[in-house]
Amino acid sequence: MDVTRLLTATRSARKSLDLDAPVDLDELRECLGIGLQAANGSNQQSWRWVVVTDPELRRAIAALYRKAYLGKVGGQLIADLVPSGTPGARLMSSTEWLVEHMAAVPALVIPCYEAAYPRQDGDESFYLATLYGSIFPAVWNFQLALHTRGYGTCITTLHLHYEQEVGDLLGIPASFIQGCLLPVGRIRSGHEFHPAPRRPIDEVVGINGWGAR
Repeated sequence: MDVTRLLTATRSARKSLDLDAPVDLDELRECLGIGLQAANGSNQQSWRWVVVTDPELRRAIAALYRKAYLGKVGGQLIADLVPSGTPGARLMSSTEWLVEHMAAVPALVIPCYEAAYPRQDGDESFYLATLYGSIFPAVWNFQLALHTRGYGTCITTLHLHYEQEVGDLLGIPASFIQGCLLPVGRIRSGHEFHPAPRRPIDEVVGINGWGAR
């Protein structure tokens, strides 16, 4: 795949996932190997990746994910309440499709990272940027590698409302944070991603100052 095409057309995959197609664990391992080439804080490589394919574990995690989502939106699904034909309607339909089908996604991948820097007063921004900046480059590498092999995924974080419960299910040590949850499956046959609309560069880039051009 052309590099520019890969970088501009790797989209979040939800409804485009084929829930009936099996995943190849060897291919996922190859993609994770590519992910691990990413930069990370002081090259400590303090990451661990949990790949969940067991149906019972997927159902348990999906139930916590759904519980977290419903807690955010008032206890019931709301996609049907959003005016049809709007960008919000498409997004909510895709979001709630995943809420309802998470357990059927063939593989759930949870990247974890162990923070090693000592804490200091007032270091919150530095600490969080270093912590998540040490895992999300690898997540993106993993997503790109998946795309080249006919797989898709999206970054989700709702399960973090129940991070301890998920950690207990999977035996994740308390010293590791869970960066996100990636539902991974093959892309449905015939589906093709395209670059998405984005705001013009001049609206979001400042040269030598905020808003300066």
